Amino acid sequence: MSDHSSLMVEKLWRLKRRIDKGQCPGVDFVHLNVLLREPAYRADVLRRVASSGSPELQALAREIIANDPGTPLVSKSPVETLTKPEKPVRTRSRLSKNLVVVLPAMGALVAAIAGFTAFENRAVRVSGDIVSNTVWESGRRYILEDIIYVDNAQLTIQPGVTVEGERGSALVVTRNSKLFARGTQEQPVVFTSHQPAGERARGDWGGVVLLGNAPVNQPEAAIEGVPESDSRGQFGGTDSRHSCGVVQYTRIEFAGFEVYKNNELNGLTLGGCGSDTIVQHAQVHRALDDGIEMFGGTVDLKNIIVTGAADDSIDWDWDWGWTGNVQFAVIQQYGDVGDNGFEGDNNGSDHNALPRSEPAFYNVTMYGSGRSAKQHRGILLREGSGGHFHNMIVDSYALEPIDTRDEVTSLAAMGKLTFSHNLISNDGHLGNQSAAVEAEDDDFGFREDEWLKDPRNSNHSLLDSALHPSTKSPTAPYFLSRGQIRDKAAKRPPKSEFFDESADYLGAINPRVSNTWLESWTAFPES
Repeated sequence: MSDHSSLMVEKLWRLKRRIDKGQCPGVDFVHLNVLLREPAYRADVLRRVASSGSPELQALAREIIANDPGTPLVSKSPVETLTKPEKPVRTRSRLSKNLVVVLPAMGALVAAIAGFTAFENRAVRVSGDIVSNTVWESGRRYILEDIIYVDNAQLTIQPGVTVEGERGSALVVTRNSKLFARGTQEQPVVFTSHQPAGERARGDWGGVVLLGNAPVNQPEAAIEGVPESDSRGQFGGTDSRHSCGVVQYTRIEFAGFEVYKNNELNGLTLGGCGSDTIVQHAQVHRALDDGIEMFGGTVDLKNIIVTGAADDSIDWDWDWGWTGNVQFAVIQQYGDVGDNGFEGDNNGSDHNALPRSEPAFYNVTMYGSGRSAKQHRGILLREGSGGHFHNMIVDSYALEPIDTRDEVTSLAAMGKLTFSHNLISNDGHLGNQSAAVEAEDDDFGFREDEWLKDPRNSNHSLLDSALHPSTKSPTAPYFLSRGQIRDKAAKRPPKSEFFDESADYLGAINPRVSNTWLESWTAFPES
């Protein structure tokens, strides 16, 4: 390694350490080895740091940019291949243990980087199914080469791990197994494309599938995206509290390939997962199909963000009886792709099948991109799905904020479908319905506009957008609501272990605070 390269390595190490300490909002974690060996990744990181880092960090980034040769600074990292389950390697060399101590000396720095490469950022190729308890360790990258099944085992993914999916790959956790993807705000778990940064796109890989034993209303239910002949795709049972594991401080990016015609995997698919499953602080970004889709079960979602989905953002289409809860969810739809913010069904073959789909939503912010090239609908409910929707901001949906189909009147009369204390903004007027939609009369005469305007439902309307203009940004969105909605009446969330009862405001973000639950762990890469 030349003296010039050694100096660049030292500066990049300093850059990484300061990013880790939070000196660059929006850049939460940098892989040092990738920074050193991938010029395109390095250029993207430096560009973002130069624009949004602290003054000291911006100066360092500009200095590095001025001297960057645009070539790899170290050789490719060692690659392991896991073709059968292995126990995780937990040993560390003396050099790795004393990395910080030896950094000041340049010669030792080069050796330290080699130690980091060998022990802490090694790419591990995964080509075989996981059939015994396995840990994917912090500081490593794991590359999925195929559809990898976790079968009769537990997979634990430690904070800071990046899982990269090659084309045609996915991670499927069967109903006799569990996934524990526990990131932190500072070090989220990231599932992303194996394509280089700048070349990633929707559908590069399949996504994450969790299957469980909670009730569904479809006999012999099997998840889409898995061959019908493969029993590992089956789900559903009688255990309403069954746990599929934990997905916490986790991002899923560029997922959702088409397995075969009209059969796609989503960013995150939950089939028959029970209420003891924890899905909190999870982001799905630029999925080719739906962002998050539930098939039955009782799984709850909290602190969820779905950005740029090419189909629906949260879907219980062909749901087969999902009855979970959702609180604090952000939906951002892009102006060039996407369909509905929410799409909900009960059962296409039997609209009254039990358990009936009847999820409850509180504190949701939905942005539909207005009158863009691709216009969107806020909520579509059909085929017998109920649901409860409260304390929501449904903003900039050019088609309509909500569309109900099939038999709806009886669901509303029975209290199976409620929509109250919500704000519908920037859609023209409350309950905007196109003439073509109303003329179809596909809900037996049920009038959404009259239902929404009923004073007993305490819904609000606003001609202008309730959100800041930067909400529409695909790379640096800001989801706080404007000040004028703070006096809009909200509905107190139910008393339960799940809901935060103090969230007596509209939308997913508390308008009274400056720091939001989205900071540090979310990201919005274009490619």
